[in-house]
Amino acid sequence: MGVGEGKADAITCFKELCSNAVAEQEKFLLDRLTENKDTEYGKLFGFDDIHSIEEYQKELPITFHYDYETIIERQVNGEEGLLTMERPVYYCISSGSTDSPKYVPIVEKDILRQKFYWQDLCREIIRRQIPGASDEELFGRIFNVGEFRRDFMPDGTMSGVRAGVLHRYLEAKGELDFDRFTAPEEVLFPKHTLEDLLYVKLRFALACRDVTAIHGVFVNRVVGVLRFLVENWNAFLSDIETGEISDCFLVSHEWEAYLKEHLPADPGRAQELRAIPQEGLENGLVKKIWPEMKYGQMIGGSMFKPYMDKLCVYVDDLPIHYFTYASSEGCFGIAGSFNEEDAYYTLLPDTCFYEFVPETGEGERIYTIRDVEVGSKYELLVTTFSGAYRYAIGDVVEVVGFEGQAPIVRVCYRKSQVINIADEKMNVRQLENAMRKFQMRAGCAAEGFCVDGDYAKQKPRYMLYLELTEGKLPDNAEEILDECLMESSFGYKRDRELAEIGRVKIQMIPSGGFKAYGRFMAKLGRSKEQEKPLRVLVTEEQKAFFGGALTP
Repeated sequence: MGVGEGKADAITCFKELCSNAVAEQEKFLLDRLTENKDTEYGKLFGFDDIHSIEEYQKELPITFHYDYETIIERQVNGEEGLLTMERPVYYCISSGSTDSPKYVPIVEKDILRQKFYWQDLCREIIRRQIPGASDEELFGRIFNVGEFRRDFMPDGTMSGVRAGVLHRYLEAKGELDFDRFTAPEEVLFPKHTLEDLLYVKLRFALACRDVTAIHGVFVNRVVGVLRFLVENWNAFLSDIETGEISDCFLVSHEWEAYLKEHLPADPGRAQELRAIPQEGLENGLVKKIWPEMKYGQMIGGSMFKPYMDKLCVYVDDLPIHYFTYASSEGCFGIAGSFNEEDAYYTLLPDTCFYEFVPETGEGERIYTIRDVEVGSKYELLVTTFSGAYRYAIGDVVEVVGFEGQAPIVRVCYRKSQVINIADEKMNVRQLENAMRKFQMRAGCAAEGFCVDGDYAKQKPRYMLYLELTEGKLPDNAEEILDECLMESSFGYKRDRELAEIGRVKIQMIPSGGFKAYGRFMAKLGRSKEQEKPLRVLVTEEQKAFFGGALTP
């Protein structure tokens, strides 16, 4: 019985699937090879002659997105049968290796499987975690802080971020119940606007008294929404009372007119909210505003610690489901319960074929789920419905347990040098390209530079540690660098325009600082760090050294 078929509930189906995960993984892989054997890619690597996992690993190389860029471009331009026989129905847009966006094709099989996990299974997990509550009390009115622009490729195929795939698909099929959301259709699915609709979404959410849940993708966005509300509390209450928009809010004329038409003055709701004491307003904020709220759902955990600490202030004891482990390329895992110590995800046996490269070094055997061990860390490779084969997504995961035969993992870090504080995924090539432009425009030369996320301000931002060999920085250096980063990374530009990221901060490093770092790492026995320039701070030692907590 396939996932989602028959009369059993979603959790029972999932547990049966996990109990046979080893066989399901082999079936998934061989099914993909069979259905795509006549594609250009399948003929190139002889899919028709591969009949086992071992043969697959022997015949196909490990790949990265740049291996697919040319063939995906041909696919976007109308060619078919290149990576999959099934035609893509959606293109995920993520940050690419240059200033152009990265396109990841998604076929319908992928979305249908995602629908089972993100909708059916997640709902059943929530029902069991909050027993006694009706579906209306759990799912009746959801404040979804995300937005899913109605973007399309030139041929009309839907496009956008992975988080919007399922909503856009269900909307196109007429299966999305907009009455379940606090915001109307036009706000959830704006047409080609880069304007941040944070204020608009909050106005609609505040107008609802019966919100039952708050949903987001990443916890940083949820925290940003709630922080914005607290900082502008009195202005929001004034706008609710009068139906006007305060001068402190930047709202286009189009959305100002829309709000005045759909949200008239509501003195009664304003009075209710004014009854909330302003002293300690942020403590348990969500239940003060929406007493019927039952839970939150968002991607969080220890990788987002600065945001998780703040979220705990806003939600108090509200149960939190850490939702999903996913990327543009696929949906990999689902959190099995609420309020776990960290974000733990059961790998889904029928959405991808997984391979595991041991973290300890190169040249070792590459494992499948049959061989991984609890407590060990691995770089993850995936083969997907949509034509990614032995694809290195760059994540290092630790196996913390098993659901049947399916590994339960936590995401430890990005193995590749990528900085990702708001889903922008700035990689090393983009960062170096931006720094080349910066040095030319600022009239200086760098001995070394590296970047980390800075979460001390209202909005997260990049902290660039810079050691100069020639010249000095102009007064507007940070403005110049910010422009260079936006030119070099589509993801960074998008998140700056949507106010997800603040302007970059430059922290100067004294002369000899990067050489001192090399000596420091050598003392720790990490001499391999000297083989290539440090660009993105990943380890706690790196962050502590450049942050000033350690000295060489």
